[in-house]
Amino acid sequence: MRSSILGQPIDIVSIDEAVDLAKNAFQNLCQLKIITINPEMVINASKNLEFQSALNNSHLIVPDGTGIVWALKLNGNTFVKRVPGIELAERILDIANKLSKKVAIFGGRKEVLEKIVNRFKRIYPKIDIVKAVDGYQGEEKYDEVAEAISQTKPDFVLVALGTPRQEIWINRYSERFPKSIMIGIGGSLDVWSGRKRRAPKWVRNMSLEWLFRIINEPKRISRVLKSLPCFIFAVIKNKIFR
Repeated sequence: MRSSILGQPIDIVSIDEAVDLAKNAFQNLCQLKIITINPEMVINASKNLEFQSALNNSHLIVPDGTGIVWALKLNGNTFVKRVPGIELAERILDIANKLSKKVAIFGGRKEVLEKIVNRFKRIYPKIDIVKAVDGYQGEEKYDEVAEAISQTKPDFVLVALGTPRQEIWINRYSERFPKSIMIGIGGSLDVWSGRKRRAPKWVRNMSLEWLFRIINEPKRISRVLKSLPCFIFAVIKNKIFR
């Protein structure tokens, strides 16, 4: 079921339902563009037309941020749960491994990407990693990268350029990937490579993963302070006056 927050589309799905959609896309060789959305992205989309277009053109937009879940519940979606992007990507990788699918990765540092490729070969031995391109190419090379990746005909494309660049890249070049699942995975590569660690499960269960990330990455504070208060105020205002 598709809902919305502050005019931005969001799908009310569980992680199991999202995984089933991905499995169906693999089996039927059809495209599936996935966005994992948080409050910062909702605020940014209202100011960035190309990012807004990426949201509108996506097939599946899952509630990644805790703030998104809060806003959806405030609007009456009582049973909605967070769908962490990193967990969704891992579940889809598990399916890709079982089905011996082709995977491409675009983004991250070169040394981080090398670790990821080696790790994926160990834990997903049936996956064929057909292309791995680091994210330090410059926007002038995005078209060239898209063409190179599309030539390998990947079934699953992981894009780690940070938001909104990864979502915009997927939307801009998606016509070249008519049979691919495509997802923006943000900082997941750093976690998978061991460069950064994810919050312990008990912290995640308390819906405090966002706080854990801020504590461990203080540079994120300014970003959160710019977007989160605006998001909360706008959601409450919209609830009162709608």
